[in-house]
Amino acid sequence: MFLKGCWKCGLDLDIDKQICPSCGYDFKSTSHVKPKCPICKKELHIYDFYATEIDKKGRKKYRGFKGEYTKRKKMWYCPFCGSILGFSEWNTN
Repeated sequence: MFLKGCWKCGLDLDIDKQICPSCGYDFKSTSHVKPKCPICKKELHIYDFYATEIDKKGRKKYRGFKGEYTKRKKMWYCPFCGSILGFSEWNTN
């Protein structure tokens, strides 16, 4: 049986439990749900947006942003269907 610890009270729970019986913490809250692409409805993870390579010991290393970018802007797109999800800007000062 696999267990997970409640983030609020620390009680060990079955991995399939969605609400802690001790404190009532809801694991289905929006902070735990993975975002989905609005077009293809596949779940996204931040690692989906970065290129991976395998080192000599067989571990994954995340390198380089997959999307298009300039010095001040990144274009985020869905790695599954290619639809544009948004843009981010940052200050280079």
